[in-house]
This record gives sequence, C-alpha cells and structure tokens, in this order.
Amino acid sequence: MTASGQERQTGEQESIRRPLSPQPLVARFLSIAFSCIALVLAFLGLFEWDVPLTRFVRSLNDIQRDHLANPWLAQLSDVGDRLGRGESLVIISVLILAVGFGLKYESWKAAGWRSLLGHGVAAGVSNLVKHAIGRPRPKFMHAGNLELSPVAGSGWDSFPSGHATASFAVATVLSEKFPRWRWVFLSLAIAIAASRIVRGSHFVTDVAGGAVMGHVIGSVVARPWREWRGSIESALFEVTPLLAAVLAVVWTIGYQSSDAWAVAHWIGAGVVFTMFGLSGHVLLVVKAAKAPPWLSMSATQSFIGLGLGMATGSLWVMATILCVCLAHWLRSGWGVEAAAASEPARYGLLIKEAALVLAVLFGLLLVVDLRGALPML
Repeated sequence: MTASGQERQTGEQESIRRPLSPQPLVARFLSIAFSCIALVLAFLGLFEWDVPLTRFVRSLNDIQRDHLANPWLAQLSDVGDRLGRGESLVIISVLILAVGFGLKYESWKAAGWRSLLGHGVAAGVSNLVKHAIGRPRPKFMHAGNLELSPVAGSGWDSFPSGHATASFAVATVLSEKFPRWRWVFLSLAIAIAASRIVRGSHFVTDVAGGAVMGHVIGSVVARPWREWRGSIESALFEVTPLLAAVLAVVWTIGYQSSDAWAVAHWIGAGVVFTMFGLSGHVLLVVKAAKAPPWLSMSATQSFIGLGLGMATGSLWVMATILCVCLAHWLRSGWGVEAAAASEPARYGLLIKEAALVLAVLFGLLLVVDLRGALPML
C-alpha cells in the first residue's frame, strides 16, 4: 500500500472514531428530551379523560343485553376483540411465514419470524407490567379514583392494553418489512386499540400506553439489534405525534370552554398558522426553487401542528404539540430528514401532498366544528 493510501485509510479510520461535534449531540439530546416531555404531557392530558370517557362509553350500552346499542360500534368492538387476540395475530404471522417458505420470499420469511418474535416480546412485557402496576379494569371503577393493587389477579391488569401492545408490535414489524402497506397495518392496529375503549375493556391511557410500548418493541425487533438505540429513538419520534393528535381530538370533542372570546381568538390564530404552514409545504413540494431559503419541511410541519393545536383552545394541547414540533425540528437539524424525491416518484409525491392537504383541512374542520360534541363532563 502506498503512503498516500495509508494516509487516506488512516484519515477514514479517524473520521469514523471521531465523536460527533457538540452541536449535533446537544440537538439530539434536546430532541429526545422534548419527545419525552411531549409523551408525559400527552399521558397526563389523556389521564384526565379516562373516567369521563369511560362513563360516556357506559352510557352507550344496552343494559338489558350488556352490549353496545349502536350496531357499528358493536361491530367495531367485536371485530377488534377477535383480530387483536393472541391466536389471531399468531395465525397472521404463521401465514406470512408459510408464504415466505412456499414461494421462497426471504422478506416474507423475515417478516413472519420477526412479527412472531415481536408479538411474543410484547405479550411478555405487557403482562409483566400489567401485574406489576395492578390498575383495575374500567368495570371495577366506581368512585373514579386511581387505585393500584400490584399482583392482585384478574381484573387488576388494565394498564397497558394487551391487545394494543401486541397489535402495534406486529403492525410495526410488518410496516418495516412491507413499507408500502404501512398505513394499512397501522390503521388496523389503531382500530383494534380504539375497539378496546369502545368495548369498555380499557381506559384511554391503557390503550395509549400499549400503543407506545408495542411500537417501541416492534421497532427494536424489526431492525438489527446493534441499532436498538436508534430504533427506540425513531419509535419515540414516530409515536409522539400520534399521541398528541389523540389528545387534541379527545380534548376537542369532550371539552366545552366557558370563555368563548378566548377560544375564538385561539381558533383564528390556529387557522392562520395552519394555512401558512400548509401553503409553505405545498410550495416546497410543487416549486421548491421558489421557496425562501429559511423554509423547510420541518418548519412547515411545525406550523401546521401548532396551528391545529391552537385551534383546540387548550394550552395543555398547545404545549404538547409545541414539544413535538421542537423535537422534530431539532431532529431534522442533525440530518434525519427525508431526502428529496426523484423525478419518477414526483407523481406519487403530488398525490401524497394532495392527501395531506385534505387531511389537514379535515382536521381543522374537526377541531373547529366538533368542539364539545360528546357530553363527557
């Protein structure tokens, strides 16, 4: 090897060993910290609605049949209960594994094995936490006070939801292996989790805790073990916006503010922020060359999120979403932001952008028009 080659190799080794500069390390630490704060704020905010939402769900039951009176909700409850059971999830994984062996698809084999592993780990961890915490099921809730009785047996195993934990673990693994079907798997997991609340089997925080736990476990299992730290970080960044959105929806449909003047001003500011962020996002996708240099995807997404949070009129929701936005803005600052799409993928990108616009406008309409729609308090 020549001297220049040795110097180049030495330089490469030094660049590998050289630690990250202080600025990216600080940004990474702060982004993780803000995600954790957002997670705590979301759980505390949802905890306030555990009892009111449970009482509202009870009011939907047909007392004589001890079942939901609404046929659509009853169907969601029954299908979600069956699909989220352990045996159903095992059958799904085994079928994927069988297809992989039958057609010699290595990706299907990996998806089958890892979804089985993720399901097993999720079931073990959730059952351990269930009995260690000992939270009573909603049917044992009478006074509305938080009571914990570790290792108390059946009925004292509400947190976290086992259905939500296992279904999110399996859905996350399958989403990693089949990214094109990501939203199908995650939508099914969300439906299963929602069915546990509608069925009256769990509080909303039980389901939220199970979703977070399952997503983290699924992310770690789906990726190489040596990347477990990065997997946990990615899972944390992915799940906190979902929890913040759930908090915003629950708060909006369940809370009736007595200060109409303040709410009206927050809604107005929220609409302005949302439309500004949405316009910037569309500009970056359609004509990025004409966008100002300070405008970025993370900035526009932050404006959209903050705008929707303002429209709820809740300072708690705003603080939660602000922490989520800061976490993602800092994360994009140390190089974890999606790369620009190539020309062949531009058509699909425009379709996704149109879907995003419709989803944001629908979310804004939901926040504004459905305020206090459910009499939970």
